Amino acid sequence: MLSEDAEPRERSEQANLCFETGLAGEYFTSQTINNRLTLRLLSLRSREAQTQELANQDYARVVASDDGSILYFCVCDGVGSSYRGDFAAQYLGSALVAWLQEQEALAGSIKTVAARLRQRLDEWAKAAQQELLRLPLTSEAPALVREVLEELREDYGSETVFLAGRIALAPWKAQLQIARPTEAFLCWMGNVTARLFVTSEHSFTLGGSHDDEGRWSTARGSRGLLHVWSMGLSTIERLIVYTDGLLPLASSLAELNDDELQERARQLLLLPENDDMTALDLLWLPPDQRPVEDPVTGESRQ
Repeated sequence: MLSEDAEPRERSEQANLCFETGLAGEYFTSQTINNRLTLRLLSLRSREAQTQELANQDYARVVASDDGSILYFCVCDGVGSSYRGDFAAQYLGSALVAWLQEQEALAGSIKTVAARLRQRLDEWAKAAQQELLRLPLTSEAPALVREVLEELREDYGSETVFLAGRIALAPWKAQLQIARPTEAFLCWMGNVTARLFVTSEHSFTLGGSHDDEGRWSTARGSRGLLHVWSMGLSTIERLIVYTDGLLPLASSLAELNDDELQERARQLLLLPENDDMTALDLLWLPPDQRPVEDPVTGESRQ
């Protein structure tokens, strides 16, 4: 159920850690999880949204195991030309993270997983549209405006693009015997972008598609191309996921510290074409900096 006054949250969720941006206000957190992973999450509304007290069209949700070995995440960018893109962003972001946590979600071939996900996307759309129709329209709107909004809501619904994924690292001891100790799964529709660093010298980009109309609509289900990608990695250093509001900073996101990231993002608000912006930055510590298990006590130590 979507909360009308959703606020950013950091909390424990069934022995996991959960980080979640909100519809109102700005959000930033930087956390180190079990000396294994540094998580950084920024969400900033556009200048127009801040001035007019509009909802953030972006939404991000991350669930991490308390030891940092597994993460589930989704970054959504609500479509501004649809009816309440913020609704679709939060609804789908929450649904996708919950789906990724299901044991059978990623079982089978990549083609099977893609078909299963598209079916779930269409199922979620039907439920989300019913919930959207129950939400009241703006009471202050003139009758003609309300008529247009009702038509937009019923015919097009709320729409969002997204990029979601699951990153799982093998247990400490097992990593020494496994050729590809990291399993990465990503899925996306539309122009949310992920840059995955296998090492500091080797990175590649996924998502960020501007050549198709891929998006999820509460009224029309999944539209356009659904991309599904999975790979076993011998190592992983970093993953940065961002919405198109941060495109001017795309090449420098990995180099900016916390203060610089927030300051440079605020500077983008001065641009005429500024937009809501969200960045999720996951940085895994090198093996020689990670805690190891004491063979006598079984406890982790540096």
